[in-house]
Amino acid sequence: MRYEIRVTAYDVMDQVWLALALVAQESTETHTSVPLLTRTGTVQGTGETEPTEWARDVLVAALELL
Repeated sequence: MRYEIRVTAYDVMDQVWLALALVAQESTETHTSVPLLTRTGTVQGTGETEPTEWARDVLVAALELL
């Protein structure tokens, strides 16, 4: 079994929209994926212009969704 998590985030006006998806992929011939968890949410944007800091803020917000 292999787990894969996808985090999608985008900044619109003063809100950051987040989506998380966790899937399990079986190691069989069909490689079927089973969704285990999905979460969505928004957080207030801070106006961060430094990409690394923005990404850090997004990842912290993503952890808080869990």
